[in-house]
Amino acid sequence: MQKKIIMLLILFISNSANAEGILDNSIFGIALINQSAERETTSLGQVSSDSVTGTGFGLYLDKYVSRKYRFNATISYVSYDAFDVAQLMVSADYLIPIDGQISLFGGVAAGGALQSYADASFSDGAVGAVYGGQLGGIMFINDHLMLELGYRFRPTSGIETEVLTPANTVISITDLSETYFSILLMF
Repeated sequence: MQKKIIMLLILFISNSANAEGILDNSIFGIALINQSAERETTSLGQVSSDSVTGTGFGLYLDKYVSRKYRFNATISYVSYDAFDVAQLMVSADYLIPIDGQISLFGGVAAGGALQSYADASFSDGAVGAVYGGQLGGIMFINDHLMLELGYRFRPTSGIETEVLTPANTVISITDLSETYFSILLMF
């Protein structure tokens, strides 16, 4: 029985049985993010809106298929003056080659965000869904290095934090759209 299990494992990991490895055509990247959070504050029956900007970074793994499609998983962290946002997103893009070095892309994304306040008067957080789309361009520098610039439109759903002071105040994040610049490494 052990020999059969070992033979099956060898069969699955051998190059002839597994034509493409999980990391073939994959790219690791780091992104510098400039994110804008649209907030609605509800307190004592009054609603006010504002926009705040934060900066952060993202780490991601891209998987390319036929150099036309890209599937992506990203984890990011953005810091604001009064709160922080961490996101886990997956996306799919369609690539449009312009020439041998530049491609444009557009796609859709979905995931979740964790927003946390750490203020002297309160400490709370909320989790909610994030979705949307992205547009951008990729420049292929050489076989191992790429640069990417893009915009991500990211409406949110359900990211609401209750604040104790003043009483019955709810802060909702309605949008986490961002611009970003990435350095990508191909192996």
